Amino acid sequence: MEPISRRALITGACALVLLGGSNLPSVASTAVKKLPDGRLSVRVRSVPDLADVGGAVRVGTFKGNPIGLARTGTSTYVAFSLKCPHQQVTVIRDASGWVCPAHNSQFEPDGDLILGPATKRLSRVPVKVTRGQVIIG
Repeated sequence: MEPISRRALITGACALVLLGGSNLPSVASTAVKKLPDGRLSVRVRSVPDLADVGGAVRVGTFKGNPIGLARTGTSTYVAFSLKCPHQQVTVIRDASGWVCPAHNSQFEPDGDLILGPATKRLSRVPVKVTRGQVIIG
């Protein structure tokens, strides 16, 4: 078996991202569990991106939609669809929040709108917070 070249490795990694690797949740699978009814259970202590107020991360899917979770207070969280309200393109995390790769709509870490062409924030999903667990859906 021949050793893999750096070029082949980078090409393969890029192909993985383009073919759907970017749809993987950003948090470890042990921190997020899909409940039998389709809701998501997130053990927030196990998600480093949610350690501080203002932190946000993609956690998985609910009803076919990619879901983000943001910490808005000491023990408060909001969940939201990661589909841009402009044309339903999945937004991606950047240094200041979320951005739509199609038309550059920008959103706060909690999904609130910063800049269009989108005209409203990312759609909220109900959450329930109990004993370090956030139930989404």
